[in-house]
Amino acid sequence: MKTLTSATATGSLAPGTVPSTARITDWLLGGERHHQPADRRLGMRVLNAAPWTNEALDLNRQYAHQTVAMLRACGIRQFVDLGSGLPSLNPRYPHTALSAGPDATVIHVDYDPYVIEHGPKLLSSRPGLHRFVHADLRDMLQILHELPLHGLDPSQPTGFLLHDVLPWIPDNADARASVGAVLDGAPPGSVLSLTHSTGALCRDGSAAAAARCFTEARLPLRLRSAEEIRDLTEASTRPWPIRAPGIVPVGQYHPNRSRTALPPHHGGSYAAILLHPDPGRV
Repeated sequence: MKTLTSATATGSLAPGTVPSTARITDWLLGGERHHQPADRRLGMRVLNAAPWTNEALDLNRQYAHQTVAMLRACGIRQFVDLGSGLPSLNPRYPHTALSAGPDATVIHVDYDPYVIEHGPKLLSSRPGLHRFVHADLRDMLQILHELPLHGLDPSQPTGFLLHDVLPWIPDNADARASVGAVLDGAPPGSVLSLTHSTGALCRDGSAAAAARCFTEARLPLRLRSAEEIRDLTEASTRPWPIRAPGIVPVGQYHPNRSRTALPPHHGGSYAAILLHPDPGRV
């Protein structure tokens, strides 16, 4: 089992021949610094396969910002961003650290050493408590066990974010175990927000073609249907209710706040929010 480390200066730059999903995402969102030639090459292949990818990422980032802000309004002040990726400095895409507010605790968990090395630098001037933790999400029990060492109060409701990270866990058993560990180990009053890439919303096959680009680059990406996503959420020993409107296209979750021209049904991902069955203090 991988040992977690709270990192501020660990990790190393991946060779330019090895693409990174975090850096590709940053490039697709307009980032100018944190990408290598291999990232740009793969990013262009993905855009050729699915030209709407940029707008889909836009829609997903909007959903994340709006959801975190909503949870903050409900009283949640600590967040665990699982598979966080690189914090975006583009004001169009407020990162969890900004959406959560200056008095929040945000723990960013990622497997990519580049994120662990550069993420703290990008947030060094941001208010609030931020910790970057290097871990494999398939070791979720270990992650949850060690979160208090990084500033999480296990007695307080927590917002757990699994935003478009489960597709990078292609094995269904591993993905179910990761979700189940969160649902079984979260404090009362907690909330789990997830988004997940799918091929069901794009009838032209472009989502599947984009996923193949990643898989051929040795970054396996698994698209799942709404039914398969629901199966992942039922891995807990005590199932959590899914908040209305259920598992829906990500663009339909906060429809009155969407800025992208992409039709809400064509965001390439589903979204769902699960509520802990015990209300806790929220």
